[in-house]
Amino acid sequence: MKAATTTRLEREAAAAVAAGRAPADLVLTNARIVNVHTGRIQAGGVAVVGPRIAAVGSVDHCIGPDTTVVDAGRRFLAPGFIDSHIHLGGSQLVIRRLADVLVPRGTIALGTDFYEIATIAGREAVLHELEQAERSALDVLFSPAIFGVLGIGEFGNPGRFSWEDLFSLLDHPACVEFREWNCWSSWLPMPQMRELHDRIIERGLTVGGHLEGLSGPTLQASVALGAVSDHETATTAEALERVGLGLTVQIRSGSAARDFDALVPAITEHGCPTSAFAFCTDEQELADMASHGHLDRLVRQAVAAGIGPVEAITMASLTSARSMGVDDDYGSVQPGKLASFLLVDDLRALTISSVYARGRLVAEHGRMLAPVEPEGYGAEARALTVVTTPIAADDFCFGDRSGTYAMRVVGVTEGSLITEERIEDVELKSGRPDRAERDLATIAVIDRHEGGAERFTGLIRGLRIRRGALAATVNPGMMNLMVLGVDEEDMAIAARTVADSSGGLAVVVDGTVVAHVPLPIYGILTDDPTDEVVAACQQFEHAIETEMGSDFQGLVSAAGFTLLAVSIPALKITSRGLVHVVRGAPPEGRDLFVADPDLTSA
Repeated sequence: MKAATTTRLEREAAAAVAAGRAPADLVLTNARIVNVHTGRIQAGGVAVVGPRIAAVGSVDHCIGPDTTVVDAGRRFLAPGFIDSHIHLGGSQLVIRRLADVLVPRGTIALGTDFYEIATIAGREAVLHELEQAERSALDVLFSPAIFGVLGIGEFGNPGRFSWEDLFSLLDHPACVEFREWNCWSSWLPMPQMRELHDRIIERGLTVGGHLEGLSGPTLQASVALGAVSDHETATTAEALERVGLGLTVQIRSGSAARDFDALVPAITEHGCPTSAFAFCTDEQELADMASHGHLDRLVRQAVAAGIGPVEAITMASLTSARSMGVDDDYGSVQPGKLASFLLVDDLRALTISSVYARGRLVAEHGRMLAPVEPEGYGAEARALTVVTTPIAADDFCFGDRSGTYAMRVVGVTEGSLITEERIEDVELKSGRPDRAERDLATIAVIDRHEGGAERFTGLIRGLRIRRGALAATVNPGMMNLMVLGVDEEDMAIAARTVADSSGGLAVVVDGTVVAHVPLPIYGILTDDPTDEVVAACQQFEHAIETEMGSDFQGLVSAAGFTLLAVSIPALKITSRGLVHVVRGAPPEGRDLFVADPDLTSA
């Protein structure tokens, strides 16, 4: 975001061009403009000066001797897309490399918090990412949250990001929103929460909600405290209640949580206006983005579900901008707004041929024209995965127990972040589960911030893993080293492979590393060439399906959310043990082995 004086000068320049007092830098003619305010397609052109749109429609008077004139060839000219809520720690690339993937697909801005980087590396690392974004074609709408300060409470927090760090970032010029707010956050018994709320109000920041599972009094209390949007809406009934309270529902479709099919009936069957719905991904793995798309995928899904293409584009642009309070700069092709727009050949199929960002042509036919190289990721940023304690196959066994034991098992469901606390009779043979004919895998979490001595092993059901193992430092919360598998030796090799590469992803089957993506920057990202990283991530996903035998979509993200021992129920796992999460109550530790086999889930 720009300083206020710069914005005034830019707008004055746009006004001079619109009035015919000065020539435009760029004029696009012969376009079919997608007007998201009227819901219509209008013929005409667009005049641009600097980073802003000056005029729309009849723009011949804006052309001067040095104006660049582009014939749009009757292509559709639509506003660029905005991901209204995403956490970038799950996307594998530093921000400038991520632009190479997202911008050609029509995403020109995203709302993110960099909480993973704050947790791992502190305030200066967040500032570095914001500085890197300034010269990128992908705008960052900074939206901090309290996660970096609190970590996962008593179950883990490196303590590298303080309240004062958070308060200082609220004053950053890129900060437009504070996210993940609800009544339970506001009511935490911490004096800093009062100061935080005061600062949010004083800065005039938009308040993004985290309203997972809330209804009735607690939902209304969260709205009363300022929440204007929710990305955690998961059912049609929840959508209807939120829209009725004036909230914008940010329909989420990421790698782990995919709520589109559950929410779209609120529009297509119950008649809610599309203006109450925006789009977001929350988290999305790089291979998923590259193979299936980003917000462009959601727009196509909406059209396939019966929503008109102009309305679907509006949800990805204007409504998304409004949900974050940035519609003065983004969201439509309108005088004064940033000249970040798309040229589209076929509106229903959404074939994007050109992307302009802040008045510059930056992508054509699915490729960036002049990618901006990442800078400044030194040795310190690449030395934040520290696992010095040896890792062996026995670490993934349950002692030397043999017999049948009642054990707590984390249950996962594809497409949902909510986990199940299961209690099952598990047959152990010398500490190893008997998995015959059962969808039961071992999951372990190894601290990777302070040497790796702190570690815990449990069981997980629902991932459909048949062979081998994988390891990843890509997961929410603490971004620890997560290890999954059905073979303890393979688990040890995968864990050591990732630890030795200072973070990343690895698949091991029958003692062989069949896929490996090093992510040495903060242990979760890389600045390697985009195409190389995309290919490696796609190989990793292919190995999960073909070598490990799992068809679970978004497996790493879904398993990773079982490590987030806050806010979303029910059974989670950390390097300190199992955790039972209930909305509105402090998380509580749980024993892996259940003394009374007749116990039911809490």
